[in-house]
Amino acid sequence: MKKTILTFVMLAAMSLSASAAYVVVTGTDVRLRMKPSLKSETLTNTRGENIHPAKGEKLELLGDAGDFYKVRYKGQVVYISKQFSRAEGTVKSSATTGQRYVVVTGTGVRLRLQPSLKAATLQSKGVNVHPKKGERIKLMGEAGDFYKVNYQGNYVYIHKDYAKVE
Repeated sequence: MKKTILTFVMLAAMSLSASAAYVVVTGTDVRLRMKPSLKSETLTNTRGENIHPAKGEKLELLGDAGDFYKVRYKGQVVYISKQFSRAEGTVKSSATTGQRYVVVTGTGVRLRLQPSLKAATLQSKGVNVHPKKGERIKLMGEAGDFYKVNYQGNYVYIHKDYAKVE
């Protein structure tokens, strides 16, 4: 009896953790890669044609790999670019994934398309997009006086005077 209950609890926990985090495909004709690199070979069928998940399709999230998510697609472990997908559900904490974030410390902060105060800003319908003070943004790297971040699927730069690493 105890063994049956323990088995049930273990199976329930495994299914909960497996379905807790996933990646939604946001682009069309997105290529799945065998390694987390744009230079990596792509997932293909037997005729050598690229296999593309459908826009809106959910893939099991296995981990974070820089500019890519490690996912399971039809039983195969592959990588999808973060530019064409978004993570949803319960994602592992930064302590487990090694992912770091910046926290916005100012108001009206401009996000730049290049690491320069002279660079164009991120805009929506001709209006500057500003993250909220206190908002956490995924840190992708550094470039001089700027942090490279992934803000709502856009790779942009925020000046170090207006953000702190968490």
